[in-house]
Amino acid sequence: MVGALVGITLSISYVLGPLLGGGISAGWTWRGIFWINVPCGALALIGIYSLWPDDRRQQYEGWTGIRKIDFLGNFLLIVASILLVFGVQEAGSYVWKWSSPVIIWSLVIAGLSWILLGVWETYLFYGRNHHIQPIFPVRLATGRVYLSTIIVTFLTGLVYISLVIKIPERFQVIYGDSALRAGIHLLPMLGSCAFGSTLAGSISKKRNLTSHTLAAGNSLQVIGLGLVYGFSHTTERGDIRYILGFTAIYGFGVGLCFAACTMIAAIEARHGDLAAAQGAVAQVRVLGGSLGLGICTIIFNDILQRSLGPATEAGRFPATVLDQLHRSPLAVFMLPPEQQALVKTVYSDAFRFQMLLMVAVAAVAVLASLGTYRSKPPAVVDTMIHHKELAARPSDTELESASSVRSLVRGVS
Repeated sequence: MVGALVGITLSISYVLGPLLGGGISAGWTWRGIFWINVPCGALALIGIYSLWPDDRRQQYEGWTGIRKIDFLGNFLLIVASILLVFGVQEAGSYVWKWSSPVIIWSLVIAGLSWILLGVWETYLFYGRNHHIQPIFPVRLATGRVYLSTIIVTFLTGLVYISLVIKIPERFQVIYGDSALRAGIHLLPMLGSCAFGSTLAGSISKKRNLTSHTLAAGNSLQVIGLGLVYGFSHTTERGDIRYILGFTAIYGFGVGLCFAACTMIAAIEARHGDLAAAQGAVAQVRVLGGSLGLGICTIIFNDILQRSLGPATEAGRFPATVLDQLHRSPLAVFMLPPEQQALVKTVYSDAFRFQMLLMVAVAAVAVLASLGTYRSKPPAVVDTMIHHKELAARPSDTELESASSVRSLVRGVS
């Protein structure tokens, strides 16, 4: 049930984001897309604080809770992720050259931060410091099933989040749709993704079939993406219905994978590592999506530069116009009709290559999902009940406090 709920939440949030973003920017201002996070974040914090059981909240209050935070691990993870995505995205957008010091140092520092993060987390695992709770317990990386789940999540996020942005963008560039109308075209993928998440939870209710569900979900993604690739060259509006149907097939596979990965992570992790295991799944999903968007940007701008750049026969575009197109393909609507047609042709070619890459990534995810197979996997429901029972027990901090009180009482008596 938990895996299904998480999968549904993810599928709805990822698709409703562009839909609401298009509506807000069209009816108000694009800045509202960022401001809306303030009240939403505040409501989330209030809800978490209100619903969190008091007996569990006490172990994280005051200095005791602060001592458990892995500040260095969080810092290294943030630096590594941000600089890696920054380097890929900015160089791919032609804001900086790949050979520029800004990009080189960003990627170098990102690489060093990933290495230091691994060293630090290993030290926390094998060292004597038992107060800090690592953001990624090293023992998780030693498990074949969990590690395969992380790889599948990364690859699934790379494709899914990229498509959530690229499909509406294609409808805007090729067909001239508004941001809101382009976002509405994601609804078939949203509905099928939510249904897939619900079904995945039901499939493994009596018997653990999460590995089978994961392999089937990734296979459906390959089929759906392959069909989208087959129609990626078309510019006829009547073919939109086919593309939407194919994205629904793909979304159904994504929903199965989201829920299955969530359940597998909960099954494979020890109770003390449960939060870190689920957090790592969420982190690699978003990281994969961010890198996927950067890769899509590189593909489009490379084809644009080779097709319409100054060194080509069609190179009639001023450098300022090319710079705007490198940053966003939606700048095409500032051009004369004849130049718009050239850019749309280039965009269509780039989109087709992007879809081919997504098919290849999804195929690799199918192979990675095979690594989650076990001949006798533990039951999903029994594992969840076990986690719940352990959560109801007194924590180590509470036991230490009780022991200290008993010792003090003995001393006084």
